[in-house]
Amino acid sequence: MDKGKYAFAFASGLAATTNIVALLKRGDGVVLIDDVYGGTGRLFRQFAKNFGILPEFVDFSTDITALERALKPNTSLVWIETPTNPTLKIIDIARCVQIVRQYSEDILVTVDNTFLSAYFQNPLNLGADISMYSLTKYANGHSDVLMGAIVTNREDLRDKMKLLQNSLGAVPSPFDCYLMLR
Repeated sequence: MDKGKYAFAFASGLAATTNIVALLKRGDGVVLIDDVYGGTGRLFRQFAKNFGILPEFVDFSTDITALERALKPNTSLVWIETPTNPTLKIIDIARCVQIVRQYSEDILVTVDNTFLSAYFQNPLNLGADISMYSLTKYANGHSDVLMGAIVTNREDLRDKMKLLQNSLGAVPSPFDCYLMLR
């Protein structure tokens, strides 16, 4: 997927998202597009805040400078979903990455690429650090599997994801893997 070097399968898209959240620490800021998938929104609004992670939901789909204004010294992650679910807002991934990198090289840029898939959009080629998927929707062609994935080209993220995936246990079952590949 995404022509990425490293990929990890998870029990669901939210399990993949949870593993990305686990990269963060207390006091880290996260800038998210305001119109994220409902489960992602709940995870950041209710769960992540309990661990001192500070989410800020911003509409930077029509005004890219809103992203620039939202970045702060504690920002550790920018979460892009394009097109968004459910309103299909379109985000310029490459421009967002450019803005983030101008602010700080240390901020992770993650793209939820569930809707377009790697077939139509490649966030890693556009500069994103992580391309994340809910494979539940239609990736296997049957919509009968619950699974998620994270893809990256960064070796440091590969090492962290490998540890987190092994530690948090949000892995798919062997049968689900079989169903995904059929």
